[in-house]
Amino acid sequence: MILDTKTEPVALPPPEILPDYNAAVSGGPSNQRRPTQAPVIYTFSDWAKGTMLLMPPRSESPEQRPLYRITVELDLNPFLPVSYITKVMRCTGDENDMVAEFAFSLNQKRAVIRLADTATRLSSVINNINSSPKHFNWVLGTRLHWDCRTSLDDGSPLCICSLPGKPQRNGTRAQDIQIASFVPPPIDASPPLPEATLTIFPHGHEHMDEILVSALVVERMLTR
Repeated sequence: MILDTKTEPVALPPPEILPDYNAAVSGGPSNQRRPTQAPVIYTFSDWAKGTMLLMPPRSESPEQRPLYRITVELDLNPFLPVSYITKVMRCTGDENDMVAEFAFSLNQKRAVIRLADTATRLSSVINNINSSPKHFNWVLGTRLHWDCRTSLDDGSPLCICSLPGKPQRNGTRAQDIQIASFVPPPIDASPPLPEATLTIFPHGHEHMDEILVSALVVERMLTR
């Protein structure tokens, strides 16, 4: 009896395609966050009438309906330091669902955040790594790692968001998983400013609320 020892070739998955951060990009998030094998680049609208929108890529949503609404207002509570409050709301139809809000006082003596059912000091949520002003750990609903030590050619910070690798049995730690990148405009750029973008990688879609909120907090930390 002769056995057929031939095996069928196994198709390998295509390599993950990374976006070109130096290329001009336009667009933003879609209203239906679905798993995808490629990064999705969302775009922040211009600041107008106290509001900024996070928009889906035009290729995914020609109607350009926003995914998130971001507002900033002053808190003039006489018993607290004067603060500016950033609110992040999810746009669902005609409604805006509150995702989170955080406040920084003008004298930098008070910073608080509310996300889902948690309200706490920001100092308990985000901290600098090795005293670097551009390198952060975020611990709230999800533990995130933000690294903003790289800049693009136009001076824009390139902030990389990762899920920290889990400890292994041999005492080492698994490799971090990149789930997002955030590119705000350079703070010293002349108008008009380049569009700010938020890129979500395949493993990041389920954490998008917290990625967006933490990115906005990181931006405040970079510019205060």
